[in-house]
Amino acid sequence: MTPRGQSAPDLRRGNRAALLRLVFRHGAIARNDLARILGLTRAGVTILVTNLIDEGLVEEAGLSGASGHAGRRKVFLRIRPQAGKLLGFGVDNEKVQAVLTDLTGSVLAFRNLPSPAVPSLAGQEAIGPLMGFVREATAGLLGGKTCAEAGVLAAGLGVTGRVDASIGVSLREPRLWEGPVALKVPIESALGITVSVDNNVRALALAESLLTESRSHASVGLLFVKYGPGVGGAWTVGGVPWQGIHHGAGELGHTLVELEGPVCPYCGRRGCLESLVSARTLGEKLSMPGLRIDQLIAELEKSDAKAFSLIATRFARALSNAIELYDPGTVALYGLAFKNEALLSAIQERVESNERPCIVRRSYLDPELPAIGGIALALDEILERGGLAVATESRSV
Repeated sequence: MTPRGQSAPDLRRGNRAALLRLVFRHGAIARNDLARILGLTRAGVTILVTNLIDEGLVEEAGLSGASGHAGRRKVFLRIRPQAGKLLGFGVDNEKVQAVLTDLTGSVLAFRNLPSPAVPSLAGQEAIGPLMGFVREATAGLLGGKTCAEAGVLAAGLGVTGRVDASIGVSLREPRLWEGPVALKVPIESALGITVSVDNNVRALALAESLLTESRSHASVGLLFVKYGPGVGGAWTVGGVPWQGIHHGAGELGHTLVELEGPVCPYCGRRGCLESLVSARTLGEKLSMPGLRIDQLIAELEKSDAKAFSLIATRFARALSNAIELYDPGTVALYGLAFKNEALLSAIQERVESNERPCIVRRSYLDPELPAIGGIALALDEILERGGLAVATESRSV
């Protein structure tokens, strides 16, 4: 990468972004603490904070300590939830979900509709059904208002398959459509706001780091694993998911766990984790196609203890390999299937981390709200640009 200098506006935006991220991560933090962590003067921080308060993005949130005590009490700052709204979308071959939140990610409303998957359509023709849903869901969530009228500042969309987040293009997802499909530009044109697009599991990993209690220690390496209907993974450092050179980093589902096995219809290899534990595979095994992964897991637990145990063993094998490669501090398991305590416990017991301390736990995210990944993408964009694109009129939202 060619080194590039920073202009005064670049530095201002960067300082605002760093300050906003700290305020968001801590929930409430004082000016002196911001100055100390950022390495800025208190006067410099005061100028930035004053601007953010005037714009309605930040507000004062009480004092430290009890009154009457010696010493100057701290005035805490926090992100102002009512400063604006965010839209998030989650797309896979089972359903599409849209969710509306405030600026801190608190859910205000959501909608589910059937998946827009039309695998026979190629290129931009394939986006037609999805655009119909985006317009319908947005109108429903906003009461017929436009994004500008409703105070929506940004949107994000997480979609299965390989995605180039830098340009907002779905590169490959044969379960939804054929060939590359540009998503960012047409959705931005329809909504009139900035839209961020990424792989759904990377988006959810970002949400785990940004919108849950994990945000206070996001610097710890996180391996995020999603189960249902297939298996996906994402690797994050410092709260930032890594895409990889070919936009497929962290694809735990297509790592090999058996020497022999069925051919995966997605990656084309034998013995990958997804080909052995996906909803499609289990549905065929149980002659129960169409059931959700948690329903299939529960049925397997009742009817075939050996097969149920084998699922846990295969997951643990894949996780053990990933831990050896990535050396994470935490593995977060996301999906309705991991609500099954027997499955979760069996995986935790069988993971081998080569004597490296590693927490294997259930994700803090609600598996019924996959579109929260889109919210994380939108919020991350707002924080990254330092809120500079947010109009002061949003104070009245």
